[in-house]
Amino acid sequence: MELKNIFKNSSFDTLDRNKELLEEHDLLNIMGSPNKVFLKFLKAKNIDINEDEITEELIEEFEGSVDSINHRLASIRRQKEIIFTERKVWINIREDDKTIGTDLILHHDRITIDKTDLEIPYSEMIEIEIDEGSWSKKTFKITTADDDEIIFEINENNAVPLKEILEDNIENQDYDEIDALLELQNLFEQGEISAEELEARKAVIYSDDVYCTNCGAKIDPDSVFCPDCGREVLD
Repeated sequence: MELKNIFKNSSFDTLDRNKELLEEHDLLNIMGSPNKVFLKFLKAKNIDINEDEITEELIEEFEGSVDSINHRLASIRRQKEIIFTERKVWINIREDDKTIGTDLILHHDRITIDKTDLEIPYSEMIEIEIDEGSWSKKTFKITTADDDEIIFEINENNAVPLKEILEDNIENQDYDEIDALLELQNLFEQGEISAEELEARKAVIYSDDVYCTNCGAKIDPDSVFCPDCGREVLD
């Protein structure tokens, strides 16, 4: 439904302001209609958007809501599926003086080697090198931040493409609240935190509020000491 039909009782000025604000906060879909989760939020608050003007305060409240966080998390996960290349590549590794074939699996945030369960986050990869290997193979070496070296052989036709994919995946890593939200979701799916704790911790991550690292009390961002326990606030 077009925006003008949703805000059908609004003045042209109000319609323009609403549209500008929704666009600024990425709350319009490609067809120009308001985000369905946002409309659900407005309905729950008994706000008649046919007549009322959308405000920054209202959108801020929505962006801190559980529905908004869950919607954003799902959207980001879909985006990561597009941004990052996830696939399996057959490699040969040396183990106990034997050559073993196994899958190297590329995830959005790490690689794993199937038969050894070795995991290496992209954030720990410092250098990737390709050298000559045995017949029709290339030697592939990944150096980590701890100076560990992961060495394996790969079909020469797959060596350069794999290096390029790894470099792209490393470059596309980001470390903002998106990754923290994904990590929390994984903890929940693994049964390590409850649904209630998941929602509470997501709300803390998504908000700009500051909490004491000692007692957990909410504190003013400009405070030097926690008003509850007196612990110094660290940057």
